[in-house]
Amino acid sequence: MTEHLYKSVKALADELGISRTTLNGIELTGNYTSQQIEQLKTVQFKMDTEQKNEHYSVQNEHKDEHFFQSEIQRLSSQLTVKDEQIAELNQQLKQAQKLADQAQQLQLKTQLQLESEQQKVLALETELQQEEVVSEASANGAENKKVFWRRIFG
Repeated sequence: MTEHLYKSVKALADELGISRTTLNGIELTGNYTSQQIEQLKTVQFKMDTEQKNEHYSVQNEHKDEHFFQSEIQRLSSQLTVKDEQIAELNQQLKQAQKLADQAQQLQLKTQLQLESEQQKVLALETELQQEEVVSEASANGAENKKVFWRRIFG
């Protein structure tokens, strides 16, 4: 196995093609075999992949946040429209109830007038019947007087 000697972290980082800060979390001895260098490169690749994934994740979070904000705005505007529609329908309902109340009052007033007129008609009919009875009685009384005098004078 070939050993490579690196006198500084910078020299190792340059060999691996990475920055010095990337190697901060790794314990360094200075002497590395080819296999260890390949492992360090693999670690760097994994770290790069993780950073890319994290970057994409952050981007996706921003996209999701933007999507949710636009969705909230859309739903909010829909709610505003629905609230306006509900208010308009409530106003129409109040007006319809008012018209129904007026129609009921008019119907009641008409019914009372009709009953009043019917009572007047009944009163007139009763009065006419009583007058007929009285005039019949008068006519019968006059006829009875004539009959009485005819019987006497004959």
